[in-house]
Amino acid sequence: MRGPAVLRGPSRVVTPARRSVRAYATAGKPTLIYFPIPGRAEVARLCFTIGGVDFEDKHIDFASWQEMKAQTPFGQVPVLQLGEQMIAQSAAIDHYAAKLAGLVPSDPLAAALADQAYFFVEDVLQVLVPTFRIKDPEEQKKARQELAQGALKEKLVLLDKLVAGRPGKYIAGDGLSLGDLAIFNNLSMMRSGLMAGLPADIIDGFPALKSFRNDIASVPAVRAHYAKAEDDTRKNGYTPDV
Repeated sequence: MRGPAVLRGPSRVVTPARRSVRAYATAGKPTLIYFPIPGRAEVARLCFTIGGVDFEDKHIDFASWQEMKAQTPFGQVPVLQLGEQMIAQSAAIDHYAAKLAGLVPSDPLAAALADQAYFFVEDVLQVLVPTFRIKDPEEQKKARQELAQGALKEKLVLLDKLVAGRPGKYIAGDGLSLGDLAIFNNLSMMRSGLMAGLPADIIDGFPALKSFRNDIASVPAVRAHYAKAEDDTRKNGYTPDV
């Protein structure tokens, strides 16, 4: 009868973390593929930029997207190309970029707080997702205006409470994390004009959110990133308030 397996020592163990480091070292420069708007690629862009990670920010238009759609894992963008490996799902891409950039807290509790904020932001965005399927521009605006006074406002109340009760300067304590950037992108996108029907002053009634968004926009690396922006969406929504 065989006895229990015996571990011969740590030198033979290849952890997932070690594999990921090796994979990154051989994959070459990451290529982030998305449309030329903030949307679901902006958090990854910020992570790479803040962390000083060399990456290619590849923009596609609708025509080229139709050509490459079948080549993506789920028929969606953004995708991240790492050598021969293509990664889909914005949450997976964001967490990968955040780990490379040092924006995932090493403390388990702080990491959980960052993830709590990150995934609640997704809950907020899901309120708006059905409006992107409305073809008529006026009907789409009307739907978003109603949400801004209803279901979306309810989510923002909860997010405002979360931000107001954070344990430090940032959402997970004293260090900038993925959670902060997710909140920043969400709030900035809603007030930028990218989603017609949402008023530019949508977060003005939430003091904690307005102040927090401005604090993240004022982080030197974030401010520098948007100082180079050429599109009105980023100029209007993502820069610090004067």
